[in-house]
Amino acid sequence: MIRHCVLFLLLLTLSIAALAAGTTVVVNGKTVTVPVMVVDGKAYADVAALMQILGGKATYDAATNKLVVNSTGTATTPPTTSGGGSTGTVQLAGDNGVLGNVYSICKGSPLYFSLKSAEYTTKQVVIGNSLTVPKAGEKLLLLHFSVQNPQKTERFVRFDSLRLTAIDAMNVNHECTASWGDADSHQPLEISLKPAQHIDVYTAIAVPAKGIVPKLMVQSPNDTDGPVLRYDLHDKVTALAAPIADPADAAGATALETVPGQAGTAYPYGNFDITVEKFATTTDTLENGAPEDGASFQVVTLLMKNQAPSESFLRWDTITAALTGADGEELKYNSMLFASANRSFEQNVKPGQQVRVRIYFTVPKGSTPKTLALKEGESRTYEFEVK
Repeated sequence: MIRHCVLFLLLLTLSIAALAAGTTVVVNGKTVTVPVMVVDGKAYADVAALMQILGGKATYDAATNKLVVNSTGTATTPPTTSGGGSTGTVQLAGDNGVLGNVYSICKGSPLYFSLKSAEYTTKQVVIGNSLTVPKAGEKLLLLHFSVQNPQKTERFVRFDSLRLTAIDAMNVNHECTASWGDADSHQPLEISLKPAQHIDVYTAIAVPAKGIVPKLMVQSPNDTDGPVLRYDLHDKVTALAAPIADPADAAGATALETVPGQAGTAYPYGNFDITVEKFATTTDTLENGAPEDGASFQVVTLLMKNQAPSESFLRWDTITAALTGADGEELKYNSMLFASANRSFEQNVKPGQQVRVRIYFTVPKGSTPKTLALKEGESRTYEFEVK
């Protein structure tokens, strides 16, 4: 947009006495004809005709005396490369990026970049042995993109080959510090791309839980090595799903810190996905004894699935659980048991493995359990109505 405006201003103020209406003008190396009028030695070009050539549009409303100029950012020149890749549809960075278009980043050692899609998520993102989990005040901007080597020689690529910066609604920058993942293997991308080799990639940027992320910048890690590619992400990021999404945010971009949970639904919980399967009340003996006279145990059956790429240890204190009575009393959390055996559950869970466990609380005489809250470390809390 800036380049287009500068070109327009230059044409408006060009002091060439010989120009006349219909004079041939050269734009980005292409000879075009636009209406030109010379007044007092200055040449004025028809902005509507000029913007049409540049891939944009200009309209003038005489009633309001308003001139509206829009640039699509698609009028570009194919980059000069060392060969090895197709340049027919490749665009130079330094303008507004369009999802699916291919751009050449880094002048010194070019790399082709194309943003395929973006989504908001609070789920765990796995890259190799690394697990990224957003905190309570965060969500993740998950980016899917591709890179290609356009050079005649191999080009080494990894997470710091490009700088990816998300800009939130408060105009605060959030740098991508996570690894890039190979979309096929889910391993960290650290590879020497052969000439013309193309690979699909993903990564995640931690951004505020509240509000949209309207901008993404992509550039060389060296500030002086080429221009910045800017993406307008308005209406282009897949929204969060219920019940994680705050219903008050029509854009579906705000993640609740306290989520109303539903039994039978799995939710991301640190290294695990956690599902509350059922609630039960009993006066039977559990683990070390029976409840006192008049008291009872509230038992909650959970299904835990390890989403981490390595073994995860699971026991009673892996879960921060709080059971609240109808009068606001917090009831005592006792332990975690096997699904059927009255023994404490303490063991490693393999990657992808599901285990069924029970947690139980002591309910004093006269108290009625109402709300179960499961808080995952620094991440969000899930609240369930006891039924």
